Amino acid sequence: MKDIYIDACLNPVRQRILQVLIEKKEASAAQILEVLTDIPRASLYRHIKILADAGVIEAVREVPKRGSVEKFYALAAPPADAKTNEGMNQMIQAALIALANDFSRYFSEGGNDPQKDMLTLGQATLMLSDEEFTAFLAEYSQMLAKFLHNKPSAERKTRKITFISSPADDILFLSE
Repeated sequence: MKDIYIDACLNPVRQRILQVLIEKKEASAAQILEVLTDIPRASLYRHIKILADAGVIEAVREVPKRGSVEKFYALAAPPADAKTNEGMNQMIQAALIALANDFSRYFSEGGNDPQKDMLTLGQATLMLSDEEFTAFLAEYSQMLAKFLHNKPSAERKTRKITFISSPADDILFLSE
């Protein structure tokens, strides 16, 4: 998988743009800006261009508007190797490195308070059938959807949530 594709997806602002497109299926820059009100217009256009140049999103239609053309964007099909073992491994490793860099940057800056900033780390090993895990993911997605489009305000902070389903050794519990 191309590094440019992975790098384009790892930026927090671009992740938020992708979240809008996932929910809306397609949107113009103006519509994305209505949701992401804290991102300056010029910055949003720059991030959209990076995503389009990397092949993460694509213009799916153009509408004439006041002497120019308004483009509507949607998610592009992922690269062919995105679902291969190697492609998935590259995406996961890149995401983990980016996450480690976020923490390194946070802790290297003076004056940060992890407790006040409510940084958390949790891990649980669950015994779930595929059906139960699918239900778990659906509930998690529903819960997350409630908060995805909160508008910025004085009392709100940007909080990055990372969810990973990682491999686990199969543990068999046999009752005799």
